[in-house]
Amino acid sequence: MKHLIIIGAGMAGVTAAEEARSLHSQQELAITIISQEDPPSYSRPLLPQLLAGTIRERELLLHGEDWFCQQGIRLVCPAQVVSLNRQDQRVTLNLLHHPKAEAQNQEILGYDALILATGSTAVTPLIPDPGTAAAGSVFCLRSLQDVQELRRHVATRRRKAAVLGGGLLGLETAMALRTNGVREVHVLEASGYLLNRQLNRTASEMLRLYLERQEGLAIHTGVHLDTNQLKSKSVAEFLKPICGDGTETLIYSMGVRSQLALARTAGLACDKGIIVDETMATSDTAIFAAGDCAQFQGVTWAIIPAALEQGRKAAQFACWRLFRDTASQQGHRQPSPYTQTIPRTTITVGEREAVSTGKAVLTAEEENSGRWRNHEVSPVKKRGASKLGDTYINLVEDTETGTIVGGLAFGPSGSSGPVAPGATPSQWLPKLKQLVGRSWQEGEIQPEM
Repeated sequence: MKHLIIIGAGMAGVTAAEEARSLHSQQELAITIISQEDPPSYSRPLLPQLLAGTIRERELLLHGEDWFCQQGIRLVCPAQVVSLNRQDQRVTLNLLHHPKAEAQNQEILGYDALILATGSTAVTPLIPDPGTAAAGSVFCLRSLQDVQELRRHVATRRRKAAVLGGGLLGLETAMALRTNGVREVHVLEASGYLLNRQLNRTASEMLRLYLERQEGLAIHTGVHLDTNQLKSKSVAEFLKPICGDGTETLIYSMGVRSQLALARTAGLACDKGIIVDETMATSDTAIFAAGDCAQFQGVTWAIIPAALEQGRKAAQFACWRLFRDTASQQGHRQPSPYTQTIPRTTITVGEREAVSTGKAVLTAEEENSGRWRNHEVSPVKKRGASKLGDTYINLVEDTETGTIVGGLAFGPSGSSGPVAPGATPSQWLPKLKQLVGRSWQEGEIQPEM
């Protein structure tokens, strides 16, 4: 019997385990999945809803312990892998549920193939030391434990909070704090507009107006802060120039970085992530990587679609490596290679949603290059960005080929009441996908509204 070990029980790790088990029975393949968290397998994108109090903890779970048992997958948690011996193909882990995770509480496991799905950690510029004025007032939102600690904190501090970062998680966190009962919430974004990777300036301005007028958030863009000041200042003092008096809570939402410590120590090739090829193999052919920790063709996505696609491919190629001879004899072909994940986004913020496909958002450099051109084809032009009830549609043309390479739609989600048939962004997504690759001719493509 072969043994596949998966380190990490997030989206990529669990998807890899599901795929591997679908390919080979318990009699052929033993699967062990190791997680540092307990519960091990839950949906991180739902953490803001837990903070808001609109869902319960059990609704976060991807799978309970019963599922792992039914699938014949051994779950080891909470446990920390402390070493990876590539030569002997063994991992050593500390079993964290013991009072003291010393050597006598270690376990050594051998593997035939290994998948690293170690995920990512939140970027936290500075967490104040205990005993300082800001201690206990600065948080991030990356784990179930983070939510539990933040909820306890704001239960008695509901006057004012600030979120540093205006990406999707930052906005969801800000709205969750409002739902939780915090009376005043500020969003501090370094760039010139919100969601600058998912929206262009026009759609972002429509979102800002909605958040300020209807959700009661205070939005600040172009904000640059020196968090080293938190070594000597309280959160209230630190944020007074921007948020005024009385800020009690600061939450970092500044993106994530791949967890690479184990891979680096083991000598695997790493850059921003663990470098993988089209089979999701690392520089060691017995070790694969997937999800937030993996880097393919210079890109580390840290998005759910990539985690799911890479998790499946990592499992397929790990199993192919283990059972190639048998599979070939049975007429099975080698799995198709992983190709770069095509960015596609569907996001919902309150009663607004945005969808995009392909190259939907241009940087300032790209806009000025002449290579790309925006086409606003919806009724809402730039002068109409204040029309909160309208849907905005933009297409991006490659001027060298004359083809549409991406598009986005932003507007009401329909959750607040009825909208015109076919008018919500999500209803526009199939149309946008159909348009990508078509030739652009001025006046030919108009919204069917």
